[in-house]
Amino acid sequence: MDSFTQLTIICLSYLYGIIFYLLARYNFNLIKNLKALGKYFITLIFIIDIVIFYIYIVYHINRGIFHIYFLLAIFLGYLTMALNCEKVVKFMSKKFKKKL
Repeated sequence: MDSFTQLTIICLSYLYGIIFYLLARYNFNLIKNLKALGKYFITLIFIIDIVIFYIYIVYHINRGIFHIYFLLAIFLGYLTMALNCEKVVKFMSKKFKKKL
């Protein structure tokens, strides 16, 4: 695997971590009023879908070769968004409020 492909998949993994955080937060808001069995089932389906989609993307970019730093990039993207989510929401609300 060449360095361009590695850099591409690392950047994509970082963005995927950010998207994963946003989708997980949305999923949590959707299922918080369900019963325990429904929560487990929907969360299981959600995680399976997220993992299959990531494997599909990696397979098409570099023939499915995984490295530990791809997972670290996902974790860093998730952590970045988890720590800065409120700041991003405030910033985006100010930006869109000016345009409206």
